[in-house]
Amino acid sequence: MEIQWHHGQTLAAGQVAEFKVWAELVRQSMGGLHVFLPLRDLGIDGVVHRLDDGSYIPVQVKGRTELTPAGQVHITVTATSLVDDQALVVAALVDGEQLGPFVLVIEEAAFRTLAVHNEVGGREYLTAAFQLHEGGDSRWAPYLVGREKLAERFGVAAPAGAATTEDLLARSVVDRGHEGFLGEMEVVRRLAEAESLNLLRPFPDLETVEVLARHVSTRRFLGIQVKTVGWDRDHLENRVYVRRASSRSSASTFVCVLGWDRDAGLFEDDCLLIPSVELPDIARADGEWMELELVPGAMRHRRTDRYRKSLLSLGLTVASLLE
Repeated sequence: MEIQWHHGQTLAAGQVAEFKVWAELVRQSMGGLHVFLPLRDLGIDGVVHRLDDGSYIPVQVKGRTELTPAGQVHITVTATSLVDDQALVVAALVDGEQLGPFVLVIEEAAFRTLAVHNEVGGREYLTAAFQLHEGGDSRWAPYLVGREKLAERFGVAAPAGAATTEDLLARSVVDRGHEGFLGEMEVVRRLAEAESLNLLRPFPDLETVEVLARHVSTRRFLGIQVKTVGWDRDHLENRVYVRRASSRSSASTFVCVLGWDRDAGLFEDDCLLIPSVELPDIARADGEWMELELVPGAMRHRRTDRYRKSLLSLGLTVASLLE
């Protein structure tokens, strides 16, 4: 799939690359890595917190949406933008719905040493060009990481040490807080693909809305509360709970329900996007909770079918609601 971006979309392309990197780190680490996003841009795009040892890793993300005629990813940065020698530069191709097959991960100090230096108009620029395959004699080759091993490069190979997939799935306790976090990050990633949306997160997270989208042209807002329902061979969950006391309905607030297949480690293809004002009409009251019933693995119920949306096009769906 060929992706074309004109010059005015450069910043939007960079935002898409950043959120795809954050989403990959969260998904692959299964909660072993947490991402912090800055409220002010001072040269670092994010900080990755490795929970095993408490380390904080500053990161700059550089994304490109096309290859050079030689089939390379071409990254150019100003020398003054590299502000921390220990920070990691993560450079990647945005290839359709995912990152390219290989990602460059290198400390800023090494990037500065290996890059080609040029001066244009009194400013120093650093350039790297790398292929999307392993091996070869390129000076960048030792720093190329397969996309599916990105979390390993950040020091998290698998949850609980070297536990196998079978071991993980056999655990009797399900970390629903972690699954909720995965769902939120997936929604943010999908919304980031819509260039007409600006995304905001609450700090601290003390309200119904967990992800806020603002249309850059119409300036309208849409708030989303994310709910993730997960299942595996030992835990078949089919209910979503919303606390009635803390849920504030509004025409601009929606509930987005994602299905998480623990066995496959994947989200279901469809999600539910429910106007919060309609939630009491389709949910069952159970004390202090509103309860939605779904079919595990299918995200279906006769009361909710009309709210089914493709997760792949969630960004476009939300953008259309704000036009």
